[in-house]
Amino acid sequence: MINIIILLAILGYSAWVLVRFLRKSRQGACAGCSSSKSCPGCAASTVNEDHANIKRNI
Repeated sequence: MINIIILLAILGYSAWVLVRFLRKSRQGACAGCSSSKSCPGCAASTVNEDHANIKRNI
């Protein structure tokens, strides 16, 4: 009986981690990152996206 409970706990946790990973991967690298506000790499990509949007509007 305890083996079934342990197995269900492991499988449940694995499913939860997988779902969380897939949700964050859909957001993209910087949007899914917990430090996206202070990351210099994410700030640079935002500037590049803004520049691309300005070029499209002209």
